[in-house]
Amino acid sequence: MHQEPAIDGGGAPVPQPDQPDLDSAFDDRPAEGEHWGPFARRLQATRHPRALPALLEAHDALRREPRFCCVGAVRAAIYEVATARENAASGQVADLVSRWWDSPDAWEEMVAVTARAGTPEETERPALLEKVRSARPAVATAAIEGLCGMSDAAEIEALRDVVSRPDPTLRWAHDAASRRLAEIGTPEAQAALTHRYIDPTEHLWHKTQP
Repeated sequence: MHQEPAIDGGGAPVPQPDQPDLDSAFDDRPAEGEHWGPFARRLQATRHPRALPALLEAHDALRREPRFCCVGAVRAAIYEVATARENAASGQVADLVSRWWDSPDAWEEMVAVTARAGTPEETERPALLEKVRSARPAVATAAIEGLCGMSDAAEIEALRDVVSRPDPTLRWAHDAASRRLAEIGTPEAQAALTHRYIDPTEHLWHKTQP
């Protein structure tokens, strides 16, 4: 892609080097022998939803033939692009959400929930409330953190179920649900907070800290 020359302080044109064509970056794939990691980081830097098809291809390839040096980079790129607020209404994010919403993989499901929570549509609330009750801590936490704005009785009941569940693995979900109930602040929300499960081992850990 050719860039028009800029003008210097004296009014004379200053030739500029040709810039890489961003569009082609989304169609490129790693060169022979190149790992997916550097490729994923280049796409991550664009933060553009058009990067998702190639990143999902990388993710699938690494599931078939794991390269642990690349998995983290590919996942980080997918998460950043898919959950960026400015990408929430894109078709590529919608495709990812549809594909991973009920994934057997907890990380994939968490990414889908976080991405869907970025859509500021009230119609998304029932779907998020279903995920609030997930037995997967990361999924439940992502769904809770996606709740915002006006609340209702169904949300308060779902959050009460989370804070009262005696499961130490849900610590982050407990914290997120407690914050949301405190934010809602109604008498019903305050009453739900009184049911919060307190992990006795967490209490002992705090007592041992200096």
